[in-house]
Amino acid sequence: MEKKGFQFKQFFIEHTHCAMKVGTDSIMLGSWAEPNTSENILDIGTGSGLLAIMLAQKATDNCRIYGIDIDPIAIEQAKLNAKNCPWYQQLLFELRPLQALSSKCSYDLIISNPPYFPINTAANKKQSKNTRVHARQTLTLEHQVLLAQVIENLAMDGRFYCVLPFDVALSFIESAQSMGLFCIKELQVSTQPQKLVTRALLAFSLKPAPRVTEKITIYNELGEYSEEYCLLCKDYYLNF
Repeated sequence: MEKKGFQFKQFFIEHTHCAMKVGTDSIMLGSWAEPNTSENILDIGTGSGLLAIMLAQKATDNCRIYGIDIDPIAIEQAKLNAKNCPWYQQLLFELRPLQALSSKCSYDLIISNPPYFPINTAANKKQSKNTRVHARQTLTLEHQVLLAQVIENLAMDGRFYCVLPFDVALSFIESAQSMGLFCIKELQVSTQPQKLVTRALLAFSLKPAPRVTEKITIYNELGEYSEEYCLLCKDYYLNF
């Protein structure tokens, strides 16, 4: 039977049964995040396991990566993707809400492509399945809850990485700072030159530091992938 999903240079992500498919946001975030010498990594809302597996590719051999999600079908998909990738022994996926996470382990890196749309009651009534609703809207993981759990589980020298729509990012950064989590890096993303910024990749620390802000466009004026986007994602995309 033909597999349906996304082929990367060193692994394949099958996402047939996941509410959220492989997308540009997660590919950019996984490419941008820097595990360095992290020994423990947490992927919140792991879905197909994409971010966890991307980080496993560039983490050290002794790094352990733990992915959690509230969708049982997604967790089974993540386990299958892990089993078929080169770093199977470093990956663990479990059905678990973030609120039930044990605080006994602190993480050197926490990463998430979190839900970000406000609750849309009218649209929700039209949805036959609620998995995509939960994945995209802040129904079960409000940003304040996410930030509180990140702060509780992040190592003092650790980093928290996430991606958000640009118009949501400012309030998220402000909320995080009020709680003691500081944005130290930001990558602003637009689809093409002269287009408005639509996404923000964010890196946070428990220690305040001047924020480094950079910009990137996905496509150039000719509609081809830009040089900087290719450079960012070159370790993962087959054709880069």
